[in-house]
Amino acid sequence: MSSRRVAQRLAIVGLTAALGLACEREPAPSPAPRASTPKSSTPASPPPATKTPAAPKPKGPPIRKDGTVFADSELMGTRVSINVWAGPPAAADGVGAEKAIRAAFDEMARLEQILSEWRPNSELSRLSNAAGGPARPLSPELLDVLVRSRAIASATSGAFDPTFHGVGQLWSFAPGATPPTRAEVEAKLPLVDWHELELDETAGTGRLSKPGMKLGLGAIGKGFAADEASALLARMGFPNHVVEVGGDTYAAGTKDGKPWMVGIQRPGERGVVGALPSRNLAVVTSGDYQRYFEHEGTRYSHILDPQTGWPVPADRSPKSVTLVASNATDADAYCTAVAVMGVEAGMTFVETHEGLEAVIITQDDQVEVSTGLRAQLVRPPAAPNDKTPAPPQTGAAGGG
Repeated sequence: MSSRRVAQRLAIVGLTAALGLACEREPAPSPAPRASTPKSSTPASPPPATKTPAAPKPKGPPIRKDGTVFADSELMGTRVSINVWAGPPAAADGVGAEKAIRAAFDEMARLEQILSEWRPNSELSRLSNAAGGPARPLSPELLDVLVRSRAIASATSGAFDPTFHGVGQLWSFAPGATPPTRAEVEAKLPLVDWHELELDETAGTGRLSKPGMKLGLGAIGKGFAADEASALLARMGFPNHVVEVGGDTYAAGTKDGKPWMVGIQRPGERGVVGALPSRNLAVVTSGDYQRYFEHEGTRYSHILDPQTGWPVPADRSPKSVTLVASNATDADAYCTAVAVMGVEAGMTFVETHEGLEAVIITQDDQVEVSTGLRAQLVRPPAAPNDKTPAPPQTGAAGGG
C-alpha cells in the first residue's frame, strides 16, 4: 500500500535536500568606444582562483543522544513505533535511518491491506467472503500467516483459533457497546473451527469449508507485521532496532552493544512491573484491561474464548499476559492463547513448551514469572504481591 494512505504521525524531521540554483545574468552592455591607447607589454595578472562551495549535506532526522532515531505512526488500528540505533551520535546515519523507517511503515501498511478482517477489500476479507467455495490462490504472506495460525491452533487445542471471527464479528468493545444475545452467539459458534481452514502449501491455495465462516488475524497479524518490518530494517542496513505494534514488540540486535530493555507495563497504571533485557527477542503483552465495556453490572473484556464465543470469565482471566518468544508472530498468537487458558493452565502450558516464557499478572496483582525468566527479569526496587524474589539489579543496559 502506498505511504500516501498511511496516517503517519512521524516524530522525525523529513529529509531535506539543498538544491543550488544556477542563475544566468543578462550580458552587460558594451562600453562606449574609447580612443585607442598603447597596450602595456606587461601581461595582466590572472584573476584570483575561487573555490566552488560544497553542496550542503542532506539533513536527516534528529539523532538522539544515544544514537537512536525514533518515529511513530497509526497503523493496523493501533499505535506503531520504530526505534533504530543509527550508530554513535557523531557518525550516525540519520538519513539512511529515516529512509529505512519509512520503508518499514510502508511495508506494515501493505500487510494491513492483506491481513485485516476489518477492511472489506483486503485479501483476508475476500477469502472469508468466499467461504464454502473452491480454493483460492493466496499471497505468500497470507499463506504464511495462515499456516502458522493452524499450527498454533493445534498446539493450543483451539485456545487460539484464526476462525474465531465468525462469532467475534458480533462483538464491539467501543464505549457504550452491548453484548450480543446468547442466541446470536450460539448461532455463530459452529462457524468457529480451525480444522475447517484448508490450506495447500504446494499449490499456494486456501479455503474455508463452511459458508459463513470468517477469519480474524488480530491476534497474530500485528506480530507478523513487526517481524516483517524488522527484517526489512535489517536488509536496509539497520540490524539494531525495536519495532512495536500495539503491544507486540520485537527487539533486534543491540543499542551500542547493550541489550534493549523492554518494559512490562503495570496493568491499568503508570510504570512497569519489570523490564526484560532483549536481543533478537519478541515480547508481547495483552491484557483484559486494555479494551472492555461494562453492561448491566458485568464487565466484558475483548479477549474472547473461541470455544464459547464469550469473553474469558473474570474468575480465570489474568489481568495481563506477557509472552516471550524468538519471533513476534508466535509470541502474539501464544499470548492470546495463554490469556484464554487462564492463569494456572496458561503458565503450565508455557512451562511445558520449549521456547516460550511468560509473565502473568493475576486479578489480585500477583506477578507470576516462568522459570526461564526469573533470573533475567529486572525488577523495580519494590515489587509488592510478587511471589517470585526479585533478582539482583546488575549493570546498566541500553534502554528500549
